[in-house]
Amino acid sequence: MCALQSAASLPCSIARSTISDQQTDQQTDQHVQSGIHYHELGQLEKATHCFRLASKEGCPIGMFLYGISLRHGWGCKSNTSLAFQYLQTAAEHAVKDLLHGDEYELASKDELIMAIYELGVSFQQGWGVTKSKETAFYYFEIAANLGDCDAMNDLAFCYVHGHGVKKNIYKAAHYYRLAAKQGQGQIGNSWIWKEKYDMVDNPNWDK
Repeated sequence: MCALQSAASLPCSIARSTISDQQTDQQTDQHVQSGIHYHELGQLEKATHCFRLASKEGCPIGMFLYGISLRHGWGCKSNTSLAFQYLQTAAEHAVKDLLHGDEYELASKDELIMAIYELGVSFQQGWGVTKSKETAFYYFEIAANLGDCDAMNDLAFCYVHGHGVKKNIYKAAHYYRLAAKQGQGQIGNSWIWKEKYDMVDNPNWDK
């Protein structure tokens, strides 16, 4: 799972000011790493249990991974409403971490992007929340502009089909190209490389 692989390299927090807090952070990080390890082994109940423990300790990554587990019923009973709440809280916590300063940014940015993208998926699919193409587009756009390739592809799809936004084939080509350049191109999208769309590679093309 892409989210698990990305989260594996992210600490739940940066070093705190007290030994007690540092010990708690280490324990929380261990819950996340253990959960990822169990997930890779296919022991989903143990994995989800670890993610739940991390989420209870206020770890945004733990909340995110527990929310994803709840959504898909990995090692637990599927609960899309509760999953949405955890995903939303994970994104909110990540934003707060980013606001603390530069030392938090590296640890929180990828987690923030994943949580925002998955909120978009929730609105797109109606998982735990009323389906809304417009709101899904909103979250996809934020995540795409923060560098998430899945969000880029989904955002481009929205522009192609007019899902939550007015159709714009040039903007679709722009985001499809961005994703492709990062190794996440879509099969059957050779049209985006036609010369007439080359203008979208100019940083100021839509200004």
